[in-house]
This record gives sequence, structure tokens and C-alpha cells, in this order.
Amino acid sequence: MRTLRKLYELLSQVVASRYGESLQAGALVRAHYLRWTLNPLLQRTTGTAFDAGCGRGAYVARLLAGQFPAWRFLGLDLRLSVPSNHPSNLSLCVGDLQQLPMSGPFDVIYSTDVLEHLENPRALLAEFARASKKGGALLLHVPSHEERHYLPGVDREHSWLGQPGPGDAHLWHGFKREELEQWIVGAGFDLIWSRHTFGAAVSVLKELFMLGEAHRVPGIGLALFPFLTMATWLEWRLGRGRCGNGLLILAQRG
Repeated sequence: MRTLRKLYELLSQVVASRYGESLQAGALVRAHYLRWTLNPLLQRTTGTAFDAGCGRGAYVARLLAGQFPAWRFLGLDLRLSVPSNHPSNLSLCVGDLQQLPMSGPFDVIYSTDVLEHLENPRALLAEFARASKKGGALLLHVPSHEERHYLPGVDREHSWLGQPGPGDAHLWHGFKREELEQWIVGAGFDLIWSRHTFGAAVSVLKELFMLGEAHRVPGIGLALFPFLTMATWLEWRLGRGRCGNGLLILAQRG
């Protein structure tokens, strides 16, 4: 039993280190989408990329910095707890996006599930435009206003996680696709494409993880990982659905 537990812990660490900071379902799906979109951009050239709201562990920034050593990455978040041995081409800063201390200019700005935590997301979009090079890329992921739940017993407030920390509370309960596109264009970007994420299959698997976490099911993240990755890949390759619990938008500075 002890050997199996050690094997499970080792396997979990290997998977998490390759794909993200943890096996939390929502974070893994967003990381997949982010990397699959950014990889072609980062392979074509070099420059500076800004992870706006990189998260406490800055795991996507760390993964990308390790994968693309010719790029310089900067990450900003309200709280950071990052290993000291992170890639040398990654710089991290504790700060508030609503008082953006980064001046740029950046070749790529990406931000994952951040706008919903801000009182004035349009102001941040304007700051992103100011800090972007002409022709620079902006990649955003946000929750959709048409959020759906598929499994009974899923707690929308994640109450088992405790009270939200600074900056964690949602001030916006999702965004309308057309309205957010208008905000982005109004800030000075040209829209390249937008699409829904977290369709039915991915959302069901995410909710299974949430319920497993709520009931302290051991190994739930590792058990669901291959199915969640496959469902996300199929959604990425085939899905251009009209609905989903998330929105992913790629734009370019005009």
C-alpha cells in the first residue's frame, strides 16, 4: 500500500510538472488551450511576453519560459510563491493589474480568467493596448455569462475551498462574447478569432473532478487527467461550438 502511494505521488508530480502546477481540472484545461494557441506564435519569432495575472505559482509562464528560451517572459500577480530555480528568462513581479506597473512594449500579452476579478475590465484592456507593440498579440480567456452545470450537487461557489483570498472573488459572472469582442476592438485591437471553451464533455469531466475534490476522493485528478486531456484536445481540434462555459479570444494590436 505504501509503495502504491509513493508511486501515485511520483506520477502526480511528473504529470503536474509537465502540464501545470497541479492536477486541478479547470487549470489544466485553460493551460492546454493557452499553450496550444501560443506555441505557434512563439515558435515563429522571439520577443517579450507578459503573463498578466500569472497565478501564485506562475506555472504556465514557467512552462513556456522553459520551452522557449529565446523569449523573455514577465509575470505579474497579487501573490507569488514560485521556486527559486525557475527559468532565467522569466521575471516575476508582485503587483495589481489595475495599477499596471509593466510598461512594455510587449510582443505577446496573455491573461487567463482575470478580467472577471476586476471592477473595470475595459480599463485593463486599454492598458494592454498601451503596453502592446503594433502587431502584438493578445490572448484572453474568461468565463462565459451562459455558464451551465451538468451534474447534480456541483457547488457553484466552491464552498469546500474556503473563503476567497485577495483578488479571487468574481466581480463579473461571465462575459457575453459579442460585448467582449467590442471592448477589445474599442481598446485598439483587431479581432483574429474567438471561440467557446469548456463545452459539455469537458465541463462534465471538470464537474466530476469538483465533486471528487469536495468528497476527498483520493487520486481524482490523476484518474481524470487522460480523459480530460483527450476531451479538451477533441474540443480544440473539432469544436467551434456556439456555447460553452468559457471564452477564448485572440486579437492583434492595430
